Order: sequence, then structure tokens, then C-alpha cells
Amino acid sequence: MVPLRRATAAADLELATEHAKIAAPRRGTIRWELDATAFTEQQLAGAAAAWQARAAQEYHSLALFTQLAGQLHQLVSPLDWAGAFARMIADEVRHTDIALRMTELCGGTPAEVDPTALHLPVTSKTLRAHVRGTVIAAFCIGETLSGRMFRRCLRAATVPVAKDAVRTICDDETFHGRLGWELGALLMRDDGTAACRREKELLGAQLPEIFDHYQAMCGARRGEAWAMRQPEAPAAPNFGTLTDAGYARAFWQGMREDVVPGLVAIGLPQAAAAFSAIGAADSSPSKPSRAAAGSRRAAGS
Repeated sequence: MVPLRRATAAADLELATEHAKIAAPRRGTIRWELDATAFTEQQLAGAAAAWQARAAQEYHSLALFTQLAGQLHQLVSPLDWAGAFARMIADEVRHTDIALRMTELCGGTPAEVDPTALHLPVTSKTLRAHVRGTVIAAFCIGETLSGRMFRRCLRAATVPVAKDAVRTICDDETFHGRLGWELGALLMRDDGTAACRREKELLGAQLPEIFDHYQAMCGARRGEAWAMRQPEAPAAPNFGTLTDAGYARAFWQGMREDVVPGLVAIGLPQAAAAFSAIGAADSSPSKPSRAAAGSRRAAGS
């Protein structure tokens, strides 16, 4: 395990100047002030642990997005895809920096990562199939759910610096989800070849495994009924976090209202059955999905 560092030791380098520009919020500011005496040691320790975990998660996303950008170049994707990924990579740098700084502000130690776990090997038969599956999993599912969770964290936050930090991340995560649906729809277009159809059929067959992965990540294994009965967020002071049940609730509602109908719209009808397979009592969307509408536009249907 290797600890993450926000910047190199020399603060007068061009590296630090350029990084500061990237790490700044796209809108508004973050008021980096916290009176530690206003909170108990337990409250600060809990907040530090939560933001430390976020820093590691955001750094993993940074590594994945960087790897995926290079693979899109290998597929000679349109140049606007490269531009969009350049922005998202910058966003993940910002998120990791914010999470590390919040950890420090709350008295925590730097997050650590395992370098060997930062990049996903290409296991699909073709690079195109790997990229398609990664975009579906990481963006159409992962970033969509993440955006929902951060929006709920923003509502729950009562500590000003945490609210500013969560708002900044929330802005970016919401954009990543929208962009992911456009990319997913474009990658799911049928090129008329048997190979393309087989790749999409295989991806559809993998959805139960992918859904199960995110169910575990979001702590939703105890089911939707349990999640709906519990409080969504800890009591004040709140440093921009949810309870375990709150994260699980965002998973179930996000899957039903955004992910499942969106995947069906871009050509993965297996999504409904896959959602049922992980324990959803009702796999149908409860209301029209903006994600599905956006994916239809990108797919040209």
C-alpha cells in the first residue's frame, strides 16, 4: 500500500500552479475552514475515515479513466471523446485532492492505495468489447449511482466546508453520468456484424455479475425493504455522508429509475431480468428516466 500525496514537496513548481487550477471547483469556492474544537474526537474521526475512503475511491476512478482514455485512442474514437475524457480525468484529480484535503482537515491520515489494483486488465476478446463493457459498468452504472449518492450527501451535509466539497464533487459526478449514457449508447450501436452482436449478447449475460458487484459496493445486500426502513443520513453535525442504509437506498432507487431503463433503451434488454436476479422485487422503473431519454438521443432512436 502506498499513501497518496496531494503535491510534490516544492510548492513553487509549475506542477503545483497547474494542479491548483485543476483542483479548483468549476463553480463557486470551497471555504477551507473548520473549527475542530466545535466537534468531538469521535465526530472528527468518523468524518476523516469517510473522506479517506473517498480519496482512495476517487484515485481508483482517476486511474481507470486515464486507462480508458488511452484505449479509446487505440480505437481511434472521435476527437470529441478525447476532449470529454480530458475533462473527466481532470475532475477525478479534483475529487481526489478535495477528499485528501478534507481528510487532513478532520485530522486523518492520507489514504493509501494498492498500485497493483489500479488498472483493469483487458480480458475481453476484443478491445472494443472491453471498452464498451467498461463504459457501461463504470459510467452508465457507477457514475449514475455515484451522482445520486452525492446529491443525497449534499442535502444531508450541515458542516459548511463539507457542503462546499460535496457540491463540487456532485456537479462533476452528475455530468459524468450524463456523458456516460451518451458514450454507452454510441458504443452499443450495431455495426451489422455478427461479432458485434455476439459481444453485446455477452455483455448482456454479464449484467447480473456487474449488478451484484455494485450491490456489494453500495452495501445493498440486505435488500431494499431494509434500506427504506432506516434513516438515510446521520444526525448533525453531518460531514457530507449517508448511513449504510442511505447508500443502499440510493442504489436501489438509482437502479430502478435510471440504470435499468437506461440500459434497456440502449440495447440491453437483459437488464430487467438481471435486476430481478439480485433480489429486486420489482424490476420495472417507477417513473420515466432522464438517463434513458438521454441515451435514446445519443443512439439516434
